[in-house]
Amino acid sequence: MARGDYSFILSSRWLRYIALAVLAACACGLLANWQNHRREERDAQIATIEAHYEGSPVPLNLALATRDDTLRADQEWTKVTAHGRYDTAHTVLARNRSLGGQVGFYVVVPFDLERGGQIAVVRGWVPVPSDSPQPELDSLPQPPQGQTTVTMWLRPAQDGAKDDNPPGSIKAIDPARIPGMDEPYAHVYGEMAAEEPAGQDGLQPLPKPNTDPGSHLSYTMQWIAFGIMILIAVLIGARRERSARAEDRARADARESAEADEGFVLVDKDALASGARLGDESRYGGGAETAYRPRRGIKRPHWEDEEDEGLDDQGV
Repeated sequence: MARGDYSFILSSRWLRYIALAVLAACACGLLANWQNHRREERDAQIATIEAHYEGSPVPLNLALATRDDTLRADQEWTKVTAHGRYDTAHTVLARNRSLGGQVGFYVVVPFDLERGGQIAVVRGWVPVPSDSPQPELDSLPQPPQGQTTVTMWLRPAQDGAKDDNPPGSIKAIDPARIPGMDEPYAHVYGEMAAEEPAGQDGLQPLPKPNTDPGSHLSYTMQWIAFGIMILIAVLIGARRERSARAEDRARADARESAEADEGFVLVDKDALASGARLGDESRYGGGAETAYRPRRGIKRPHWEDEEDEGLDDQGV
């Protein structure tokens, strides 16, 4: 392998790293795309609310031509007016509705229309009483008697087909599950904005819908950043391994050069394994040892020098 190249990434270990990194980056991309779709949906909802909530009301029959019409997404929160009278005998409470962090009920009253049919109207909210599971219907603030003009925002009806509703209570605001509504607007209900004449005070109006865009955009950017960081981490790891391999190769080269300069004995291991002895002819043209030079800079022991001096004195 050439020094400093990236051929090691073709090893099975690195191919596994790369495959996992690509899968993780793809997962981050899918999550980013999902959050971006949620952001687009939320932006569309906010645009619809801002377009209709404060707008001028239109007659109910212009917003929905028939009682079987469904409410398109861009029609939600359309403000309409309707003329008729409340059917207070069939008032129901939509349970499990919270407001301001407190659990309570929506007060839902059928509204008999002058042109025929009915529409369910949420007149307001009441809290759970302290002494009973739900308030008595007779104790609720009453709507106006006789002919009334109601201004309301249209909302899509909920599916309550599988709900188990005790008398006077519903879980989903489903016109088909509200007593007294024989010819209802089947797919919508209304949240009351005003009524003329006004009914009794005591119900808390429903708040304006939330227009907070949420954190979908920041989550989208975070997932994109995570995917990029994963790929960058693989690149950094590859660069570091390449540098480490280059440093190891450089150290090995330096060690081999130092060993050659210092005259280490190089032994033919194959020759020794086949029975040759040091000094025998090897396959390389010499003995099993191929080279030897005394190490430079190593002094003889002092006792050898003293012995040589003694022999010289004796004339040997």
